[in-house]
Amino acid sequence: MNTQALGVEYYLAGMRAALDDLPPNEVAEIMEDVEAHVAELSTELGENETLEQRLGSPDQYARELRSAAGYPPRTERLPVTTKGKLLTRPRVAAWGLAIATGVTLLAGATALREPAILLLPGVILVLSLALVNDRGATQAEIMALPETIKVKQWLTPEAGTPAERALTYLRSLQPAWWLVRAGLLGLGAVLLASRDILGFLVIAGIAVLSVFAGPRAKTDRRWLWFSLPASALAVGLLFQVIDVTANNLAYNNRSSYQQVPSMQSYQNIYAYDENGKLLTNVLLYDQDGDPINAPRQYNGCGGGDPEPMIPANRYPRPKIDYENGVCYTVAPSVSAPSSVTSTTNTPPSSSVVTPSSSVSPTSVSPSK
Repeated sequence: MNTQALGVEYYLAGMRAALDDLPPNEVAEIMEDVEAHVAELSTELGENETLEQRLGSPDQYARELRSAAGYPPRTERLPVTTKGKLLTRPRVAAWGLAIATGVTLLAGATALREPAILLLPGVILVLSLALVNDRGATQAEIMALPETIKVKQWLTPEAGTPAERALTYLRSLQPAWWLVRAGLLGLGAVLLASRDILGFLVIAGIAVLSVFAGPRAKTDRRWLWFSLPASALAVGLLFQVIDVTANNLAYNNRSSYQQVPSMQSYQNIYAYDENGKLLTNVLLYDQDGDPINAPRQYNGCGGGDPEPMIPANRYPRPKIDYENGVCYTVAPSVSAPSSVTSTTNTPPSSSVVTPSSSVSPTSVSPSK
């Protein structure tokens, strides 16, 4: 749109003001064709040409339309009765669009976990659009709202400033954003495909339709009720994908640096009763009834006997002393640790102390 004095919105708003003495339904009927014509004409203007130069002032063009439609000329400008109303259909629709877009942004951050949350902004959008769908493609009443004008002024910095150059550059990237938006929505749909087929179909449909909604919103502002929430949903999905990816990377890093606990190897186990007396010939089994075997088995000293001399799960394990090439089985001799009393359950020390005089080595016949 290339205008100097008046944009399309302001021009149409001036025309509506010039026709406000007519019934609202008749004004809507007149403006229905005019809005599309003015919007199309604005795209054909030269660099320094304005709508006023082509059509005349809004009042003049409204008088021509009034005459062509057979209405009497306006002799007195009547006060606009809706000016003082706080809640009008255009204002409610505009705020509904803004609120639904914000809710969609928040919902997009959780849509992959619960897609049904998108129903809330969807209902708000449908209801707000229904209020102004009959007001034409340019939505002049919404664009003439004070809050809308302030937003436009905030988004229109002075010419030649860095902010103006930055906004101009960002506007030139709109076609690229429409493709990126569709890609983000498509990615969200793919991530939902295996868990929620209905959510997959809805977001996939939004992704496809968003490609066409962007260009159409420039000439028909009713498409903003789809285009803006679609952008908010894409940004919300991007935040969620980044969050999930960051958590996965952090988890993988923690897992890679996690040290595998070292398993201490025990060669022997000493069992004591509550009075600190060493128990002998104790057979140990686990919760499944399997023997808890020591890593070492004692087969015949000559190595020819395949059967172990001593069961591998009998404790304490004996030790083998060799003397002159003859194998002797010697019973273990361990004193009760000083910490073992009848009133404590402290595990015995694993260190082997000097054999007690009460337990003497027992020699057996040499193994064959």
